[in-house]
This record gives sequence, structure tokens and C-alpha cells, in this order.
Amino acid sequence: MIGTLVSHYRILEKIGGGGMAEVYKAEDVNLFNRLVALKFLKANLAVITEEKQRFMQEAQAISTLDHGNICTIYEIGETDEGRMFIAMAYYDGGSLKERIKPEGLPVPEAIDIATQIAQGLAKAHERGIMHRDLKPANVMFGAESVMKIVDFGLAKLTNLHERITQTGATMGTPAYMSPEQARSLDVDHRTDVWSLGVILYEMLSGRVPFHGEYNAALMYAIVHEEPEPLQTLVADLPPKLFELVASMLVKEPAKRCSSMNEVLLELRELKNKLVNEGEGAETVVLPSGNPEVAKRLSGLVEATLVCVDPRLPAAGENPYLNRLRIDNPSEFYGRNAELSRIYERIKAGRPQSISLVGVRRIGKSSVLSALHHPLHRKKYLPTPQEYVFLLMDFQEKRNTEAADLLQYIFGALQNEFHGRLKLKPKPDYEGLKEVVHAFQDAGLKLIFLWDEFECVTRNPKIGAEFYAYFRALANNFNVAYITTSSAQLQSLCHTKEIADSPFFNIFTNLHLGPFKPEEAQQLIAAPSSRAGKPLAAHAEFVLELGGRFPFFIQMACSALFSLNGSDKAAHKKAKEIFLEEAKPHFQEYWERFDESQKAVVVALARNKKPRREHAFAMKDLAQAGFVLNGKLFSGVFAEFVREATRSTSSWWKAWG
Repeated sequence: MIGTLVSHYRILEKIGGGGMAEVYKAEDVNLFNRLVALKFLKANLAVITEEKQRFMQEAQAISTLDHGNICTIYEIGETDEGRMFIAMAYYDGGSLKERIKPEGLPVPEAIDIATQIAQGLAKAHERGIMHRDLKPANVMFGAESVMKIVDFGLAKLTNLHERITQTGATMGTPAYMSPEQARSLDVDHRTDVWSLGVILYEMLSGRVPFHGEYNAALMYAIVHEEPEPLQTLVADLPPKLFELVASMLVKEPAKRCSSMNEVLLELRELKNKLVNEGEGAETVVLPSGNPEVAKRLSGLVEATLVCVDPRLPAAGENPYLNRLRIDNPSEFYGRNAELSRIYERIKAGRPQSISLVGVRRIGKSSVLSALHHPLHRKKYLPTPQEYVFLLMDFQEKRNTEAADLLQYIFGALQNEFHGRLKLKPKPDYEGLKEVVHAFQDAGLKLIFLWDEFECVTRNPKIGAEFYAYFRALANNFNVAYITTSSAQLQSLCHTKEIADSPFFNIFTNLHLGPFKPEEAQQLIAAPSSRAGKPLAAHAEFVLELGGRFPFFIQMACSALFSLNGSDKAAHKKAKEIFLEEAKPHFQEYWERFDESQKAVVVALARNKKPRREHAFAMKDLAQAGFVLNGKLFSGVFAEFVREATRSTSSWWKAWG
């Protein structure tokens, strides 16, 4: 296959293979010869319907995920000969399997890698997706040592109604299998918890916890034997770390560490403690664990003190890697005006609702996370202990029934109180009303932070009753909603009846656009200076690449930060790194533009004046942030548009 063209990918070399697929390195001839990994279902399996289904299941599973620690999928296709393939990002940093040394890895490095893996898996689990074949060979090093989880080939979607694999089929890689996998039992997200525990054990000690001369002996050891305690293999291991690994390797799933989010919380605390040991980092108490809140709830919640450590990145650590949703307040920049405006609405006599509108990658999720964080509540709210914030991402609940959404809301409520809320009402409309009553009686205001709310308004399974109910809650109780969406919610409803619901009348729209010039300068200068590698002198170059979109500013700064030198050669390399990561997002923007918007974008990319009839499109693009001061927001985006439309001269003559 070397040298052949599949779709618009030219195959360069074979780079791997497994039981059901072969992987090739290829270049995308349509997009600046971008390197990709093409994964083909093996020819002898292509006619097996079950294998095709499993292969497509993998592609569909990971294509719905959008996380920095999960591999990016560009395309799912089929060759003329009927072979299925997935085109995904190509990572040239090698796998974790190649990095683990016989003596293991340094503890901080192992914790950092495990944290990144846990972040990706937590996102997958929130979307009902499990990996089921997690191992070091399926964890790749991307640019700047960002871990990328690949090969969800054995993923199982919990909302899939039909089991694709045969009942009783043993799947996975033996050394990293959970006991329930080894026994061919049904599995859930806790099997990934086990596998990550095995990987963490191996990273720390240089060896896997279970051994056997052949597969049957190995699986017997996994099911029946206990591993040698880590503390006997690794000197000076933090007690909390070997306790965490031990809790992840409990053989009974019901007694194992219960969720990947729980693992992630423990890893982050360990990481922060190692970085900030002896530095006296400030800690705060989450309102959900505040004794005052417990007192207000009159015994309805068990008080639990939870410390949040807003650590700063260590000197030399790239501070621009966290960009999809910024949860750490020390890494959140700009948006002070927006935060102030939203908090002003929240702290009104009765909290008011806001609809936060903006294009993808403009930072809406990060704003919600900032609103949720106790440090920002403490800064903007005079009495933060009077508020309970529930943060939910409805992208995780796309196309589900109203009952499932209510269950999700109840789950978010328990998460906010770390499972200590004693109220156990039925998870339906009446049960939620009972909870809201209890909060109101305790003098607490309930703020729902709903990310990607258009996934609800576009869902045909959610009827008018849902919106009428939540409108009534806001009318009668101290309840408010902060939603995010790509456009005004009423334009994103699946029926006119829903769009006409009085629910939407309670919202004030707040458009989230690009950073202000001073915010962009701060994002370029402050994190890099604090990390010991100032980038302020490169601001003009960074803004030419990323414009004033915070996501792209971070992407450009990250590329610069990872390089040595500040000359033209460094800028050229940084631009190449930036393009590699930015192009899929540019492509997504382009595909979402309507014909009139495309005409404006193409005209501006070619330094032409858009036609008068496209004035409204020009205005819309400016409000969204794609046009700044009469030009496209990024010079590199303009290059992308020129390249993408090079072969569409007839279209340009019609619209340009």
C-alpha cells in the first residue's frame, strides 16, 4: 500500500498493527500535507460484519470526544475495496511502553502521566465510553509531552442497546486486564480504573503487578493473587500514592476506587503537594464542604472539608497546555468584565439567568468553570457561602430522555457535595422540587451552570414540560441558570413550540467574543514570564498566528515555549507546530459557515472587499470574532482559507 492514495491521504509507511487493524503513516494532500495515522481494518476481517461494527464503534466513540488527552479523529471512510479506515492525528513522540524503564519513572513524572491519562478517561467515562484495552502501548506522547490515549478499539458504549461482542468473549491485553475481564464478566468504567492502576504500578516500579509464564497463569494471578506492595519496591514513595494504587487494584469492582474522577482528584492532590511542598500554597474550603453550608442545611449534608490548591505551574513547565476547559484559577486569564457582569446578575435580590453565546473554542466552558470555582466566588460574591453551584456539560447527555437529564442533575448535586448530601429524593420533577425547597429553607441560592445547552434544545426527546418546569423553578425559588451555546438558544430549538417557550424569556444574552487587546497581551506575557521563559517580545507573532482567540493564543504560545531560540527559524518551526494543531479547528469553522459567510471570509483572505449584499454576514462574523478591524482574526487562518479554496474558482466567481 506504500505510495497509494486512499481518499486524500498518501500512504508513506506502515507504523503498527494489532489483532484487527493495521496502521500506516500518511499525508493529507488536501491540507498542507498534514501527517496522519490511517488505521485500516485488516483485509481478512473486512467481510466480518461484527468486526466492521466494532471498528466503526471505535471511530464513532472517539469522534464524539473532544479532549486534549484523547487522540483526534479527522475522518471515517471506506476504500473502493470495502476496507474501513479511520484517519486520526499522527503522534511522533512514541508510546508510553517505550518510555518505561526497568527501574521505573521518577515519581513526579509518573504522577503527571497518570494524571493526563485519567483526565482523558474521565471525559470518556462522562460520555458513557470505556476503553477496555488500556495499556502503555495505547498511550502516545504528543507535542510537548501531552499524553494522547489511542485505540478505543474495544470501547463499549454504555448506551448501546445491542452488544456487538459475543457474550463471554474475553477481550483486552492480559497483563492489564481487570479480574472481571479475565473472568469474562460484564465490565464497566471500573475496568479502566484497574488498568490505569496497573500502568501506574508499572511506571513507579518498572514491572507489572501480575506475572505468569502463559496467559492462563497470568489471568489466574490477576483473579486470585495479590501484587507485591509498591512501598517494598520503591523507596520514599508518598504513602497516599501507594494507597491510591492499592485502591485501584482491588479485585472486586464494588470495593475498587469508584470512578476515574475520584482517581483524578487524588492524583491532582498528589501532584500539587509535590510541586508546592514547603511553599505554603494558599488553600480554600469549597462551599460544598463549608461548615456554614452544612449548618444551613440543618443536618441534610455531612460536613467535609475539601481543600483546593490553586497551584502555579513550576518553573520551566509549559503553562499553555491546558486550553480546552481551564479549571485551575491560576491559569485563567481575562474575562473579568464578563465574570463581573454574570456575578452581578447572580447576586441580585433573586438570581438572574444568563445565556452565554459564542463560537466553539472562544472559552465558554472555561468561563463556566471559573464561575464555579470557589476562589472566584469569594472574589465576586459578598456572601459566597449562600450559593450552591452545579456545573454540568450537556454534551455528555446528547439525545437522552428527560428522565436521564434529571438523573444527571441529581448526580451533579451529589458530586458538588462529594456524595455527602443526605437528601435522597426520587430523581424526578417532584424530587428536584423537594431539594430546591430544602435549599430555599436553608437560605441557599441554587445556580445551574449548563454547558452546551443546545444539546438539550435540539434534542427531540425533550418536550415542552421540561422547559415549563425549570421556568417555574426560576419564578418561585432562588434558582438561576447560566447556559452556553454557539448561538441564541431560541434559534437552536428542534421545534417552534420549544422556541416559543417562556423559559427563554428569563435569559439575558451575553456574547463572548475574542479577548480585548490588553487581555491578549496578558495571556502571552504573564504565564510565560512566571514560568521563566518570557514571550512578551513575541506578541506580534503570536497574534498573527492566533488572533485574539484565547484558545489559539495558548496554542501559539505553547509552540513557542517548547522551542529554544527566538529567531526566524524558531518562528517558522512554531508556525508549523501551530498549524498542525490548529488546522482541524480551522476546518470546522469553515464547514460551519454558511455560503454568505464563506464569501466574506474568502474575500477578506484574498484582500478583497466583500460584496454589499454580504454586509449582514460581515457583521455576524465580526460579532463572533472571526473579523477584527475589517480583517480576518488570524493571518494563518487567512492562509488556510486561500489554500482550502484554491480549486474552487467557479464558486468564488459566483459569490466573491
